[in-house]
Amino acid sequence: HTVVFVNGCFWHGHGCAHGCVQAKTHTAFWAEKITANRARDKRKSAALRALGWHVETIWECECDKAGKLAALGRRMLGR
Repeated sequence: HTVVFVNGCFWHGHGCAHGCVQAKTHTAFWAEKITANRARDKRKSAALRALGWHVETIWECECDKAGKLAALGRRMLGR
């Protein structure tokens, strides 16, 4: 019982270079949207954990790193 979220760095406010980019237009809208996305992510992850699921999150910027994906695979196979 593992769920994997693959989050877009900008859309979910990751701390990487891409995730820290500020929108150039409608800045208040995007700041609020990203804050809401992060809050929803926390709520949904907590709800899934409460149901007995193991939650993994991988970020868009990590998807091209073979080591990160291999480690994720090992963790999932070990469950």
